[in-house]
Amino acid sequence: MTDKNAQLIHEITYSFYEVATKDFLIGYQFRKIQEFKSSDPLSPPIEAFKNHLPRIEKFWRVQLIGERLTKEDQRFDLINIHKSLKPNKGEVLRWVKLFNETLDQYEDESNRDFIKLWRKKVSEFEKRFLTFLF
Repeated sequence: MTDKNAQLIHEITYSFYEVATKDFLIGYQFRKIQEFKSSDPLSPPIEAFKNHLPRIEKFWRVQLIGERLTKEDQRFDLINIHKSLKPNKGEVLRWVKLFNETLDQYEDESNRDFIKLWRKKVSEFEKRFLTFLF
């Protein structure tokens, strides 16, 4: 694991959540898991996800840089966890669009291969979600 890639995973994960939690199409799905209500119900602060975000960040570190789960970590059962949210196809596609837009903001010459790998993973998850949820 490189510190640079781990830091990039942190930044992208948090940046994506800043956008997705407030998005007019999929934000409500994210707001279902926020830890406290904010004064503006459609625009929760990122701190409202402080316990969830480290888990998402860990998920991406496992996927992208091969970090191992510890005995204390819960397995990632992505499809089953998200079934209860009942996302529709448009919401999955919106997630992919927003995630790729976030990756666009961070891509440069120094990390192009890493971002390309991340885009590949996003595409794989899109296919899995569209296959198993619909």
